[in-house]
Amino acid sequence: MNKLHRPLLGALMAMVALPAVLGATASVAQAASFTPLTLQNGWTNAPYSTSNAAVTNVSGIVRFKGANSGGSSAQAFTLPVAFLPRTEVYVPVDLCNAANGRLMIDPSGVVTVQAENAFSDAQCFTSLDGASFARSPDSLVPLALQNGWTNTPWFNTADAAVGVVSGIVDLKCATGTSGTNAQAFTLPVGIRPATEVYVPVDLCNAANGRLKIDPSGVVTVQAEKAFSDAQCFTSLDGASFAQ
Repeated sequence: MNKLHRPLLGALMAMVALPAVLGATASVAQAASFTPLTLQNGWTNAPYSTSNAAVTNVSGIVRFKGANSGGSSAQAFTLPVAFLPRTEVYVPVDLCNAANGRLMIDPSGVVTVQAENAFSDAQCFTSLDGASFARSPDSLVPLALQNGWTNTPWFNTADAAVGVVSGIVDLKCATGTSGTNAQAFTLPVGIRPATEVYVPVDLCNAANGRLKIDPSGVVTVQAEKAFSDAQCFTSLDGASFAQ
């Protein structure tokens, strides 16, 4: 067999490597495609060497990044039209000294920060990193609630639903119950985790809670403090896990 001339061999190797390079470039471009958020009412960007507040939409999932602080009122910013939810959304966020808080996102795009305890926790530090919600309910599968759990216990939240994007399971809705059974629903086959999963969720008055998700698909709601916080209101918005 004739040997390839070195310049030709080098050219062929470069052509083979080109798709990988282009793929990496596309990934970087996608990762960088965040839209800056215009903060309001005295809120300022990037406390404690964090990044500026920004938002992106990846396959119908709206994801935030950055952190803010200050604020003379709870209204921190307004989402651009391309990122508006169809219903009210409640998403858990981290506040100063790991205190619990949440974003209340209105269909108009107005975003307010609420703290479980003192609002000064939010003014000191509100992290948007990791916060997300499903914007496109049409791409989600409805969930059948069980044991007395019902959809949209108060306000204009969405019905329980679930979807998968690139191996990440995203939940959406708000639920509540007047009963005492913590098992709220069962995930459909194909959307279940391989092992037990614990996912933080927002409860009544920004209280801290979590979902315990079993490989069988059974999902139970657990509260840090009183179970009545979960009964009153359990938001699934922002809850996600990798399969």
